[in-house]
Amino acid sequence: MIISDALRELGFSKSVAKVYLSMVKSGKCRASVVMRNTGLQRSVVYSALEELVERELVTKTISKGVAVFSCNNTHSLIDEIERKARLAEKTVEELRNIQGVNNREAIVYEGLDIVQRVANKSLESENGSTVYFLGASKYGIQASLEKFWRQYHKKRSEKGIKCKILYDQDTSQEILNSRNLMPLCDAKYMPFGQDVPMWIAIFEDHVSMMIPGDDPPIAFIIKSQKSADGFRKYFDFLWGQGK
Repeated sequence: MIISDALRELGFSKSVAKVYLSMVKSGKCRASVVMRNTGLQRSVVYSALEELVERELVTKTISKGVAVFSCNNTHSLIDEIERKARLAEKTVEELRNIQGVNNREAIVYEGLDIVQRVANKSLESENGSTVYFLGASKYGIQASLEKFWRQYHKKRSEKGIKCKILYDQDTSQEILNSRNLMPLCDAKYMPFGQDVPMWIAIFEDHVSMMIPGDDPPIAFIIKSQKSADGFRKYFDFLWGQGK
């Protein structure tokens, strides 16, 4: 790559790149020398020199009332990029903090297919992540859905997504055993016997709360890392008590 083109890639305008190359060759000179060597107008040269001074690539001194410019060690160009990289890292961290507060959303689903819609959304999770189902019950394993669940778990395991399920205690042992035989899947009974009217799914930064018994069935999906982390802790507590 031609040096001037490389400088353009590094954020130099055409005129600033010309002036910087002139300074590298001259080492130390007055602005008039740069004007002569580059053929650029006085205002353009002075503007470029001031920018290079601000970027700490050139040093300006006054000798007998006349400005003299000296090109700093060319390693200063790397120093400038490293400063920008540190600034970018700090900025990204602050932006993530802002995003963590504002990047929240809630979606409401209604209809007989809400279980399938929520479950399929969990398949968008990253390879190696875990999907948690809490309070999975007759609403999630009824005969009409068992075929769907087998297809779901096949796709899930193919994507490398793990799964943990806490079933209501009225769920048949056959269902629980079949889930434990599936790849990347563990299932237990919840530690208490009450029927749970709500079915909760947790995956990555999403929490879904479904009320299949309503007419029509309804589901809320919340995108919030803080909420998802909190529900995972609650799930882990119940998992430790599960049977």
